[in-house]
Amino acid sequence: MTECPTGADPQTCGADPKTCPGCDPGHHAEEKEKEELTLARALKYIRHKLLVMSGKGGVGKSSVAVALALTLARRGHKVGLMDVDLHGPNVLRMLGLTEPLDLMHAQFPLPPDLFNNLRVISIEVLMRNREMAVIWRGPLKHQLIRQFVTEVQWGELDYLVIDAPPGTGDEPMSVAQTIPDAQALIVTTPQEISLADVRKSINFCQKINLGILGLVENMSGLKCPHCGQAVPLFPAGGGAKTARAAKVPFLGSLPFDPRVVEAADQGKLLEVKEEDSPFFRALRPIVDYLLETLPLTPVPRQEPGIMKFAVPVVDGRLAEKVSDAKDYALIRVEDGRLGAQEVVEAPPGPLAGGIPEWLEYLGVTHFIAMGLSQKALDLLAHKGIELIPGTPGETPEALVEKYLQAAAAAGT
Repeated sequence: MTECPTGADPQTCGADPKTCPGCDPGHHAEEKEKEELTLARALKYIRHKLLVMSGKGGVGKSSVAVALALTLARRGHKVGLMDVDLHGPNVLRMLGLTEPLDLMHAQFPLPPDLFNNLRVISIEVLMRNREMAVIWRGPLKHQLIRQFVTEVQWGELDYLVIDAPPGTGDEPMSVAQTIPDAQALIVTTPQEISLADVRKSINFCQKINLGILGLVENMSGLKCPHCGQAVPLFPAGGGAKTARAAKVPFLGSLPFDPRVVEAADQGKLLEVKEEDSPFFRALRPIVDYLLETLPLTPVPRQEPGIMKFAVPVVDGRLAEKVSDAKDYALIRVEDGRLGAQEVVEAPPGPLAGGIPEWLEYLGVTHFIAMGLSQKALDLLAHKGIELIPGTPGETPEALVEKYLQAAAAAGT
C-alpha cells in the first residue's frame, strides 16, 4: 500500500482531516480502488474457493484441508493451499516444506506428480524463526490475507483450499470479506462439545451469508490393527445428526488414522499413499461430491475478436527497460477501435519468470516493450502473446495506433 503523503498510517488515516491534517482526500480512495481492482482480477482466475473451518481446535481441520488439497491436485486439478491460521500455522510442517523455490508463485520443491498442480503459501515462509509467536490484531491479519490473494501469482486455479484457524474470529471473517464467493467446509468430531461449537460455526456462516458446502466428521473411529474391526472413539452419528438439524449436507466421516498423524508430525504427509491410508480412502467420496457440486467452468483469458495491448510505462510513456516500469497501460482494441486505457500496478518479480504468466492471466494478446531476454521472448511466444518493439518515450495510445496502421497496411 502506498504511504500517506504526510507519513500517517493508511490503516488509521482514512483521509480524515481530523486524524491526518493536510492529507489529500483522494489519496486513500485511489489506493483502495487499485487494491480492489487487483483483488477482483486475482479472484477471477480462481474457480472455486473452499474455506476449511472448525468450531474448536484439535478436530484435525488442518489435516483435512491438506489432505483435500493433495487429493484434488493428484487428480490433476490446479490447486492452491493457503494457510491463514496465522497464530498456529501447520500446513508447511505437515508437508515437510522448508524452503520456497519461488515465493512469488507459492511454488515449493514438490514431487513430480504435484509440482505443476499444487501451490502453497503460509505466514511461516515470511518468518525467520518459525517458533516465534505472531502477535497481530485484526487489521494486520486482514491485510495479510488480502496480500496472499493479490501478491502471490496463483495463476489459474481450479480450487483454492483455505485453512482457517478454529472459531469465528478475524481470519474467517476476513476471508469472507475478501473472497465473497468462498464456501465453507466445516470439520468436527463426533463428541458433543465439538458439535456445540460447530453449531456456532454454522450460525456464523449463515449470518454473514457464507455458503456452506457441508459438514465433515473427523476421527469417527479407529480400525483395530489386530482384528480389523472399527473401534469408536466417540459416540457415533453426532456429525450427521447435527448436519440434519442445521439443514446442511453431511459429506461423510473420516477415521482416525495413526499413520496420517505420524506422517503429519514428521513432515512426511506427502509420502502417504492414498491406497494405504483409511483416512485418504474415506476422503474419496467427499472429494467426488465436491467435484460434482463444484463444476469447473472455463476461466476467460484472451477474448475472441479482442486485442489487448500491454505497455510497461514510466510517467505514462513506454519505459526504456521493462524493469523500470512501475505500471502497465492496458488497452483493448475491438473492431479496430481503441477502448479506454486502464493502468495497473506492475507485479513484483523478474520479467523472465512472472510477468509473461501475469500478462496471460490479464488476457493480453500484444506486448509492446524493448530489450527482452531470450527466455522472456520464448515464454511470451509460448503463451501466444505477440511482442511488438516500440519507441521509448511514446504514449501507449500512439504505439497501439502505429501498430494498427502498419497491420492495416500489410493487410493483417
